[in-house]
Amino acid sequence: MKRLSICLALLAAISIQRSVAADETARATIADLHLLEPAWSSVIVHRESSALLQLKPGGPITARLAFPAAEVMEISTADRQHQFQLGDGVSLSGDGLTLTFADPRPLEPIAAADFFPPKDAPNSYRHRVGHADQSLLYRPGRWFHDHNIEVSYRRKVQPQTAAKPEIALPKTLARLKARQPLTIGISGDSISTGLDASALTGAPPKQPGYPDLVAAQLEATYRSPVALANRAVAGWSVSHGVADRDKLLAERPHLVIVAYGMNDVGRRDPAWFASQTRDLVERIKKADPEIEFILVAPMLGNSEWIHTPREMFGKYRDELRKLTGAGVALADLTAVWTQLLAHKHDLDLTGNGLNHPNDFGHRLYAQALLELLAASR
Repeated sequence: MKRLSICLALLAAISIQRSVAADETARATIADLHLLEPAWSSVIVHRESSALLQLKPGGPITARLAFPAAEVMEISTADRQHQFQLGDGVSLSGDGLTLTFADPRPLEPIAAADFFPPKDAPNSYRHRVGHADQSLLYRPGRWFHDHNIEVSYRRKVQPQTAAKPEIALPKTLARLKARQPLTIGISGDSISTGLDASALTGAPPKQPGYPDLVAAQLEATYRSPVALANRAVAGWSVSHGVADRDKLLAERPHLVIVAYGMNDVGRRDPAWFASQTRDLVERIKKADPEIEFILVAPMLGNSEWIHTPREMFGKYRDELRKLTGAGVALADLTAVWTQLLAHKHDLDLTGNGLNHPNDFGHRLYAQALLELLAASR
C-alpha cells in the first residue's frame, strides 16, 4: 500500500510527496492545481494544455482552447519555466478559441506532416484507421509535455450551472467528514498508474498522476488521512481486475475506483465489458458490503487509432451508468473529453499521442473524481 504524505506550509501551500522511479519525489502545490474547480464547469479554466501545431508547411503556429476566452490570464510552457505574453508575438482570434504564435521558442511546434509517420517508422505506433501503410505519432514520456503550453483564461460565455452530483457515496463521505482514515483501492490500467504524468517522466513540475492528486486533495480538504492501494497495471483489461479482486480486498479498501475501458473498447463488446465490471463489483461487495465504488468511464483515445474506436467509448460508458446506484458512482471522463475535443485536437490532451493523459488530463481525472467526493464537503 502506498501512503501519501501531506504537509502544510504557510496555510495555503500544501505539497504532495510520492516515491517514483529512481527514488525521485514528485512535488506539486495543491492550491495551484485547482482540483476543486472542474475545467468544464468553471468560469476560469486553469492551466489547460494545448500542443503547438503547424497544420500547413510554413503556416501559422497555433494552439486551440476548449472554450472561447474573454481574457487570457497566463500562457506558460507545461514545465512552468517560460511565460508568453498576449500581444508580444501571441494573438487571440476573434472567436477566442485560437492562439497564434509568431515565435514559439523555446518550444518547437508539431507539424501536421509528423502526425502519421510511415509504418514502422521511429516514434510511431501501428494501425491508423483506414491507412495500412501509416502509423501514428507515438512518444511516451516527456516529449508531448515538452511541446505543450498551458493556458489559464476567463471564459467568454458563462458555463451552464449543473446540478451537484447526488451523494452516492455516503459511507466514504462520512469517514472523510469525521476525519477517519480512508483507504482508496485502485483497480485499473496504465492511466491509473500515472503513466506520462510529469512526475513519472522526470519533467518539471513533476506532477503525479490522478490517484495521488485525489488523495492529496482529500487530505487537504478534510484533514482525513488517505492511503492508496493502487493495484493498477499497464496493459490490463477489466478481466485482469476481476482476477485481481482478492489481492485488492486484502488491502482492506473503503472505496474502490474501477478504471478500465481504454484497453477494452477495441473488443467492441459493451455487454461483455458491463458483465465483467458487474462481476468485479458484486464479488467485492459480497466479500465486504461496506465498500463503495467509483466507476470511471475513460478519456477518449486517439480517433485515428484502430484500437480506440471513437464510437465505442460512449457505449461502454452507458453500460457503466447502468451499474450505478447507492454506493456506486460514475466519473464520466468520456463526456469531459468529448466536450473539450469539440474545439481541441487529440494531441492537446495526450501524454503519449494515443491513449494516456498528460498532466492536464490527469488533473481532469482528479477533478471528475473529486466532484463526487469533495463537492458536498
